[in-house]
Amino acid sequence: MSNELGLFQITASVGDTLVLAKSGYADIVKPLLSMTDLVLQMQRVIELDEVKVTGQSKKEELDEYRDQYRKKGSFYGGKPPLLAYVFQPVTALYELLGKTPNQARRFNLFYLKELEQTEIDRRFNSFAVGKITGLSDAELKNFMVTYRPDYENLAGMDEYGFINYVKKSLETFNKSGRPKGLLSLPPLPKAADLTEKNLKY
Repeated sequence: MSNELGLFQITASVGDTLVLAKSGYADIVKPLLSMTDLVLQMQRVIELDEVKVTGQSKKEELDEYRDQYRKKGSFYGGKPPLLAYVFQPVTALYELLGKTPNQARRFNLFYLKELEQTEIDRRFNSFAVGKITGLSDAELKNFMVTYRPDYENLAGMDEYGFINYVKKSLETFNKSGRPKGLLSLPPLPKAADLTEKNLKY
């Protein structure tokens, strides 16, 4: 036990090691090289408050925007079912002609396209493709831009089919002489180009 000034005595021999520990302070480990008095100053530990970090997937983020259209009165996303014309004719007409449902319709098309692209990115990524092809850096990027599958084809592939697709694409890539220089992605479609004809439900 120390006194009010923090002084204490302990039976020890040269070669022993003192270990001082106190909650809220950094431990001190001090070997005794002589029997002279020691001054030991403990450093206070800086404790941070607990921080919780939560992530949000792209789908959750898009669902949040989708819910905002519901709160504005577009319950069917601009596409009312046939029974709505019988039991809720005013709501059904509003869904067909209203400004908010029209925006909701366009957002739903964007929503579906984004989910499709996210699924492609999840499977056709640089790690998976690089592992199968052995390509890296610019060649890998060129390969991925050139042979990026569309959603319909990718959705029909199991893991074996996916590996087979990448290997066949690699053969074609090698036969074409592996284009040098970094290729660019095709431009994204404008919102006006997102029509129901371009997308499958």
